[in-house]
Amino acid sequence: MRRAAVFAGAVVFAWLVWDTGADPVRLVQGLPWILDFARRTIPPDPRVLPAALAGALTTVEIALLGTAVAAALALPLGFLSARNVAPGAVFYPARAVLNFFRSVDTLVYALVFVAAVGLGPFPGVLAVVAYTTTSLAKLYSEAIEGIEPGPVDAIRATGATRLQILRYGVLPQVLPLFLSYVLYRLETNIRAATVLGFVGAGGIGFYLQTYLRMIDYPAASTVLLVTVAMVMVVDAISSRLRDRLV
Repeated sequence: MRRAAVFAGAVVFAWLVWDTGADPVRLVQGLPWILDFARRTIPPDPRVLPAALAGALTTVEIALLGTAVAAALALPLGFLSARNVAPGAVFYPARAVLNFFRSVDTLVYALVFVAAVGLGPFPGVLAVVAYTTTSLAKLYSEAIEGIEPGPVDAIRATGATRLQILRYGVLPQVLPLFLSYVLYRLETNIRAATVLGFVGAGGIGFYLQTYLRMIDYPAASTVLLVTVAMVMVVDAISSRLRDRLV
């Protein structure tokens, strides 16, 4: 059985390589173009640094505001989609709705909101809220389903109401996890907000797309370096905060 499984896995892998056209020769043939592109980006153009920094600040603002709003909206949804808290009549529809909206990517939401409210950071914030709310609600529900039942049973034995059980028996157990999930989503939303500028949703991605279309590779290099620095700083701060929550 093990040999059959290895053989089947090898066959599937080979089919995937063939069906996707994964040809290493084509990659080798494209290396000169990649090297030429990298050569044109050096040295970076410092004249666009103020614009790049302003775009980076907008990107961080989009991610912060979108994540904060989504964290609050996801809280009731997380309880409604937790199997051990919500009744079946509520749990199954709530989980189905979360799975449906979570299957839509942030970039698609951005395209919809740009068409609805126009260009700028606001549709980016809406896109981050739309996707992050469902993602956090899913993570919240899984954390709630993994709680220790002892404290909940003890509070229920005192005659507490359902709301009091959630407040004093469930929430204290899951709150550190909730905060850790929010910080993690903030990291990913920084990267997502960077790409949203390509569809007109504001942020540093707008400048990167503009300079690439203008074939101004030194300016694009500056924007890319600012993007990398921004992501690294946010990741370092978020990781430090998450370590303190553990």
